[in-house]
Amino acid sequence: MTGINVERSSDASSGVETFPTQAGVNGPQTRDAVLVVDVDGAAARALLFDMVEGSPRFVAVGVSRSTAVPPLDDPAPGIVRAIRDLEEQTGRALIDGEQLITPQRPNGDGIDACFVTGMPVPPLRTALITVGQSDLRRELASAARRTTTILADSTEDLPEGDGTVSSTALREWLALARPETVVLLCAGGTPDDWTVVLDAVADLARDGVVRSGIVVSDDAHQQQAAAALGSILDLSGTDPSTVDAREIASALESELRAAYARRVSEASSGRLLAAARFVDRPHAVQSVTAFLNRRMGRNVLAISMSEGTVLQAALEGRGAAVHRAERDLGSGVRSLLAIPPEEVLRWLPARTSTEDVTQWILNRALRPFTVMESQADRLMAAALQRELLVRLVREAGLPEQPDVDLIAAGPASPGESLMLTVLTLLDGIQPTPAAGVVSVAADLEGMMVSAGAIAGSDPAYARDVLEQDFLTPLATCIVITGSAPEGALAVRGELRREGGESTRFSVPAGSLHRLPLPEGETATLILEPEPGFAVGKREPGEVVRLEGEQQVFGAELGVIIDARGRPISLPDDREARVARLQSWLADLGVPAE
Repeated sequence: MTGINVERSSDASSGVETFPTQAGVNGPQTRDAVLVVDVDGAAARALLFDMVEGSPRFVAVGVSRSTAVPPLDDPAPGIVRAIRDLEEQTGRALIDGEQLITPQRPNGDGIDACFVTGMPVPPLRTALITVGQSDLRRELASAARRTTTILADSTEDLPEGDGTVSSTALREWLALARPETVVLLCAGGTPDDWTVVLDAVADLARDGVVRSGIVVSDDAHQQQAAAALGSILDLSGTDPSTVDAREIASALESELRAAYARRVSEASSGRLLAAARFVDRPHAVQSVTAFLNRRMGRNVLAISMSEGTVLQAALEGRGAAVHRAERDLGSGVRSLLAIPPEEVLRWLPARTSTEDVTQWILNRALRPFTVMESQADRLMAAALQRELLVRLVREAGLPEQPDVDLIAAGPASPGESLMLTVLTLLDGIQPTPAAGVVSVAADLEGMMVSAGAIAGSDPAYARDVLEQDFLTPLATCIVITGSAPEGALAVRGELRREGGESTRFSVPAGSLHRLPLPEGETATLILEPEPGFAVGKREPGEVVRLEGEQQVFGAELGVIIDARGRPISLPDDREARVARLQSWLADLGVPAE
């Protein structure tokens, strides 16, 4: 049995793998035109960047329905259509025969570099089986969920949950999970428990399902695993008594990242993307989140909820991440059945039932990529997204009501209401910045993952793109904390625009209030909280003047005063809850039906 390569984890964890190239050159390069192909089961998108007046700028994006899913199961046709769409928009030729034109020609045709990102092939399937109890299990699960992997965790899923093993339950669970890789953690239990696990994995391996295994245990249990599985699986192992838990988790993350990159490379037939570099989506989002944190000095939470859901945060010098590759409102919508429907129901501003929630998910699973035309569908989707966000924040190890002052989200789905998007993010994340101000911005063109893909090879190029073309401000939100009977005054204030126009306002407790302030404008905002209320985590009753360097910036949807307190609470009574939700929608001008 070979050991997990802990030493290489610091390099491999970058998430950047290289396709075969003729030049064989990696690392920072000077380039002009860059093409990024972002493809998953929903869409293929081709984004073109080029030099404009000496700086890298976003040029255009071509889009096509994805062909990475049945019946074709081949991303190439969809990618070609997206690039052809890009050619029509720009008047440039990018493909010659079966190859990309590279390097860029003097007339502007072609590109100098190409990157692939997204989820072009199905995610890995991994099972984490723990015998006994250990804090290391949580580290390993978190590491796997920072990669493009669907993780089944025996501790979370099996009824025992205490490290003991039922052979029948384990085999049924493995039959459903169908993992390609198993991670076996022995942290106690009995010899019989370990034998039950090895026998179940061996049977699944003989059926051709499990192909590799990682054993995290003392030497004696590793040797037992090698005797049972070594002839039928590619095994590696490590002893947690001799290696730091974080190093083991980092090594697992690296192994899974590399395994997915190999899968992408193996699936890339033909010469079209032969010289492209693949960067997985979680790492691309991580690169952008870290950049925003460093460059702007802000606590950043980035969320991508397209095919699979990625949450990345950079708060006060530490990072947090989770990728649920199987959870979204597209092809992964059926996985949302794991969320108790009554918890989704609490966010619906209509008199409906838990059965309606379940039926909506099942119906959506039949047509996962259709555009939601009705407001009822959009409100149901938003309710599910709120609960998904609540769980992602928890799984990422963030505190409830995290100290976040910039939320970067996107891109939005066709027909999606931007105001409903902002409300969903505020409800699901419940940001509570210390200073009381949180900016919500949208990546409308889907550049977050694309710029992150470029960053590993050419950080200066990616930096310029992010600084000039990336985020569209949606709203500047002011969080008022505290509580009082509904209708009691929470805060009053005044918005003074640069042109001299002034708007006074008062906001009752438990409500929202919107102040128009277009993007590109700034204003002084004076806030006078009532006793018992505070702006963010400031002192209750403290008057706050946001002016000068702290003045508020305009956005697509203006300034939103959120006086609902933290945590946001909803009445237990259904009629009162529906009325409360409808009032919040009305506060922001979102139709309730």
